[in-house]
Amino acid sequence: MKFVALIVITSGEHEESLKTIAKNAGARGATILQARGSGSEEKRSFFSLTFEGNQSLILYILEEKLSKTILKTIHKATQNEAIECVAFTAPLTHIVGLDQTLLRKFEDSIKQESDL
Repeated sequence: MKFVALIVITSGEHEESLKTIAKNAGARGATILQARGSGSEEKRSFFSLTFEGNQSLILYILEEKLSKTILKTIHKATQNEAIECVAFTAPLTHIVGLDQTLLRKFEDSIKQESDL
């Protein structure tokens, strides 16, 4: 069974929408990191202080096939709505600490697919 990290980087205002989209596509839990972005254009705000805005990094550890489904769903949603984000996957070669019931669920779904 192959696992990947699905990483979604978005502005803080779109975080909840993207978590809902991923959850509806099958994602269970995520780790959310607050970040600051650095763009090519400097943004000016009050008293000429720079402000780049809040960024959120949403990290999912998923089975590879499920990650593709979720990534496609995010892509479709961002095409239809005014949600800006960058989403990508990265392969994981070694992983420990996953919930055993989740692993069994993935194994059962793979067995059902192979029986078709």
